[in-house]
Amino acid sequence: MPASPFQMPAGRARPRSMPRSRRTMRRRKTCARSSPVSGKLREEGRGTFMSRHLGVIDRYLIGLAGKPLALSLGVVLAALLLERVLRLVDMLSATGGTPYWLLVALTASLVPHYVSLALTAAFFVAVFVAMSRLGDGSELDALMASGVSIRRICMPFVALGCVLMVVSVILYGFLNPVTRYDYHRLLYTAAAGWDAKVPPATFIDAGHGITITADRVDTSGRRLTGVFIQRKRPSGTEITSARTGTLELSKDQKHLTLLLQDGITIRDAQSGATGTLRFKNLTYGTQFNLDLTTYRARGESERELTMPELVERIASGDGDLKPAALKAELADRLVRALTLPLLPLLAVPLSFAGRRGSRTTGLVFAAIVLVTFNNALQFATDLGASRATYTTPIVVAPFVVFAALCIWLFQSSKDQPVEAPIVRMVSGLQTGITAFAGRITGLGRTA
Repeated sequence: MPASPFQMPAGRARPRSMPRSRRTMRRRKTCARSSPVSGKLREEGRGTFMSRHLGVIDRYLIGLAGKPLALSLGVVLAALLLERVLRLVDMLSATGGTPYWLLVALTASLVPHYVSLALTAAFFVAVFVAMSRLGDGSELDALMASGVSIRRICMPFVALGCVLMVVSVILYGFLNPVTRYDYHRLLYTAAAGWDAKVPPATFIDAGHGITITADRVDTSGRRLTGVFIQRKRPSGTEITSARTGTLELSKDQKHLTLLLQDGITIRDAQSGATGTLRFKNLTYGTQFNLDLTTYRARGESERELTMPELVERIASGDGDLKPAALKAELADRLVRALTLPLLPLLAVPLSFAGRRGSRTTGLVFAAIVLVTFNNALQFATDLGASRATYTTPIVVAPFVVFAALCIWLFQSSKDQPVEAPIVRMVSGLQTGITAFAGRITGLGRTA
């Protein structure tokens, strides 16, 4: 049997026992030097050495959650956008001649909305996966055995949730209202027709049987190079090609006139006659209407107003929007942002259930809770917007219930995580599902 490193060498006399207080102090100093995650980590005011190791643990835990957060956010965002892009392709293909840049612009305007929706689910999954990895590698047991509490382990995740809360406020409060308006404006442009701008290398249906394309276009969309125009008439087809072209306003400021330079026009009549015209400068014989580009101003819906604009409208009481709808919209945005720091209090207790059974049951339970909360919040927002009184309390009520549930689950599991009520409930649910599946399988074999 190998000798213990703490035994005295042979032939050396054992020193006289030192007083108990001195032995205790030496043991404490030895433990503090040998274990960076010792019980002394809870004493944050004992010098910079402890502070450095606290920072290391925080960075490690946030790093565990960072990769799953980015991966989950990317997967959920891609799934949500793909479904909407397919619908947009079907809708735009029905209009005919819609350029691809419009599809890209519509998709980009949806990104802030779907990021804000995916952030909640992605953050929960990230914390759940991080805690599960700690449990799989016995790191969680080592941290708890050295005196690091569940509350201390949860602190970096709550701090990350506060950072994401600020991001959510930016998304819900500023980006989403503007991009929502841009999305509807672009849809109007696609449905109404040509917006009097020519994207490069794109065939545009400008109306009156005219199709326009250009090799290169400047940033304004109205100075063209390498112009090609096809015009279909009852009498025949007319094709015009020019080196350059410019769309300019008419004198009444209501129409656009196409000015072409250095080109040729070929007319092919149905009778079979063909005519050719070369020109240095040509004013194209059709004026293009600008009325199709007009769209309503932003702010006719409370969902198109930023948070400062909502507060201003509520304080002034002006406008066509109901004050109850404005208050409900503002409360809904704030509540959705405040939900993020609470998610670790739900994810950490549920991650302990995987140590006694399947983690799938814990994730299913969390999905049910989050979906129920989201639907309840949406219902409360609609209900609060339709009432003249108690609008804000109605919208905040589901959040209060959700916050109380998260805090209760965390408090009940922070001392004995594996024996927490939520862990026993999830384990019992898993046992019941397994037994039910076994009975169904047995019945199938008997039949």
